[in-house]
Amino acid sequence: MNPFTPLPGIHPEPAPTSPTPSRTPCSPSPDPQLVAAVRERITAGFYVPGSRLTLPELRDATGCDAEALRPALDQLATTGTVEAVNGRWRVMDDRPAGHSARRAAQLLGAVICQGGYPPDAGLPGRRELTRILLAPAADVTQALALLADQRVLYFSGTSQPRITNPPSGRRPTVWRERMYAIARKHPTRPRHSAPFNRPDIHAARDAAINRWRQGTCLPDKDMTRQERRQGEALERLASNACDRAVRQLPHEHPGLRQAAVRVLACWDLPTEDVPLHERLYRSTVLATALADLADEIAAPSRAPQYPRR
Repeated sequence: MNPFTPLPGIHPEPAPTSPTPSRTPCSPSPDPQLVAAVRERITAGFYVPGSRLTLPELRDATGCDAEALRPALDQLATTGTVEAVNGRWRVMDDRPAGHSARRAAQLLGAVICQGGYPPDAGLPGRRELTRILLAPAADVTQALALLADQRVLYFSGTSQPRITNPPSGRRPTVWRERMYAIARKHPTRPRHSAPFNRPDIHAARDAAINRWRQGTCLPDKDMTRQERRQGEALERLASNACDRAVRQLPHEHPGLRQAAVRVLACWDLPTEDVPLHERLYRSTVLATALADLADEIAAPSRAPQYPRR
């Protein structure tokens, strides 16, 4: 028998082997061109400050997959361009503190000063104000406080804020005059009973709100095209609103007046020399006001309420 042959049932011990060095997984290095492309989209204003950056949207915009986008976003987080929280990335919000509240106060103040609400009238509830001003409840509360400091409105106990009486000699802009001017801007179009499509206006409003919630802006040329379409919708609605107001007493259409003045105030917001996200805000609040104006035009007339003698 071979002395080196193991006996039956006895297994030889394995020869000692050197331990295998452990390998630590390393993340892929970011692509400098991809980092520059994402940074350019952020600095160009394609995203609302503070909005979340999603991989599907960036994949469609850059053509790169998620495996390449993650290290690029992590690289931007180290430079302060984006903020990484719990595996999610958000655009840094470098706007001054209280920007949203001041913007809401500016828009609501324009509606009040142009006669959207009569003196001593109460404003809508906070939930309705958050909808029409496109601002969180905390910013709406701060905006109301700013307008109260400017003596545009006042608080009466715990009730809703009310409109103050304007100083003598200050005449608010009459909304029907402005609507007539818009309707007469294109004399080739019919002024009375001009057609408008409520479902399309509602669909445009919903699309604008969804885009605002996503925080992604359109390119400049697409934003300009959308603003032009909103102008055409306003021209179609202007003659209808004026015709409806002429056929009713002033106290019969407070909702029509409020919606029309909101449309005019939103329309007056600037579109030049402002970031894309501010134009997106204007487009969204204007889309909401246009849809409300279309609903007020189509609403059935109420019974006349003549004042008592």
